[in-house]
Amino acid sequence: MKEKLSDLKNKYRQNPGWYWLMATIFLFPILPEYISPFILFIGFIVFKVQWSREGRKAKVGTLGKMMMGFMALALVSTLWSSTKLSSFSTAMLWWGMFLVQVMIYNLARTRQRIDKLLSLMVVSGAINGIVSTIQIVTYTLYRFEKIPKNLVMITPFYRILDKAVYGILPFEINTNMWVTRASGFFSNPNLLSSYMILVFPISIYLFINSKTHKQRVFYWFMNVLISCGLSSTMTRAGCFIAIFGWIFMFIFLAKKYAKPMLQICIPTILVIIPSILTRYGLIFQTVGQFGSGNGGEEAKQSSAAHFKIWESLINYLTTHIKAFFIGLGFGVEETGQVLSSCYDLNKPHAHNFVLETWMELGVIGVIFLFIILLCAFGKMLEINKNNGKKFTLVFCVFTSMMTYLVFGLTDYIFNSPKQIILMFILLGLTQAISYCYEKTIIKDTHSLIEVAALEIENTIHQK
Repeated sequence: MKEKLSDLKNKYRQNPGWYWLMATIFLFPILPEYISPFILFIGFIVFKVQWSREGRKAKVGTLGKMMMGFMALALVSTLWSSTKLSSFSTAMLWWGMFLVQVMIYNLARTRQRIDKLLSLMVVSGAINGIVSTIQIVTYTLYRFEKIPKNLVMITPFYRILDKAVYGILPFEINTNMWVTRASGFFSNPNLLSSYMILVFPISIYLFINSKTHKQRVFYWFMNVLISCGLSSTMTRAGCFIAIFGWIFMFIFLAKKYAKPMLQICIPTILVIIPSILTRYGLIFQTVGQFGSGNGGEEAKQSSAAHFKIWESLINYLTTHIKAFFIGLGFGVEETGQVLSSCYDLNKPHAHNFVLETWMELGVIGVIFLFIILLCAFGKMLEINKNNGKKFTLVFCVFTSMMTYLVFGLTDYIFNSPKQIILMFILLGLTQAISYCYEKTIIKDTHSLIEVAALEIENTIHQK
């Protein structure tokens, strides 16, 4: 035991930044929102000290430079924002979360390290899955009078601590703390769903590329726990997206990986479908937001409210020139005020990341963000996926980003540090994968056609 600890200390001294990055990736989804960022900040300081000592400069890459431009626009929007404190603090939060992208790009420069980070994300998701499953099971047993209320695991996990911390802050933070839908270590079931949707395809990649039977069994259980966690949130969009994500992956991976994909499908379907039926009140009446038990009616009202929000904001954007072009300022506070004062809707944000970005930074900000995302997908397209593992790695990371963004069309995915950092993790992984693997650089239309043709050829080969 002493030898192992001594060996671990020596490894840490040789590369402390890497160990802090691993700790950040693993702990961020588990610790409270107001503690997780400090793990990242400390880790980045350690990383910078290490790089300075070794005479190296941290690189941000093309995607990093583009993201810095977007965040600079967000910071500048403080000048015309009527909620300047909110705009400035939100922009600075994005700059803070950006540090993880820099660390991943500089530290995860081997295929083994990329797999290690992916594994840590999956394990962290599975731990959330265990907690959220216990939360929903104990609550359901209580609703059916099988156990006393004091045996119900509190949801969210940090509810008491959250109230204490938010209560002493000089400004108000409103969080909807559902008791009927599990949140795991997150403060909201939709926040947990965004993470589970992201790690679900990654768990499939690790499962189908397992080298030993022990690893295969381990990652199968990780996928089951992630599916259970997603199901426990009772988030309709998240559950549907996970199922369609599996179908999307199965179409492209079936010929070579049909058996493991079907092994993953069975627990996914068996766990997630009942959640959807429960959410609509078809098999259980336990999930009304405030314990009303009328889950089906609450789900219908939620859908109607979403459409009303989107209709109202489109109306506002098309009738206000300033908002249309440059937005009202970064941060969701102004959007909430517009919905409340102009449309009598007590909603905090747009429930759609495209509309929310449009409200905050105008059409200029939307175009800027989409260029970044398109470049990220382009970097994955450039990689020559000429073997099974490379193909599944790139495809699963692509699917993670796609499902994360699709989920963002029904809920705002940049609503907290735990959600914001997910995009930077995906961008950092995209840069790291692009660095590690052979690629054909897309320079113009001709090279794009060549890369697309190679992509089709590799896809057909894999199928």
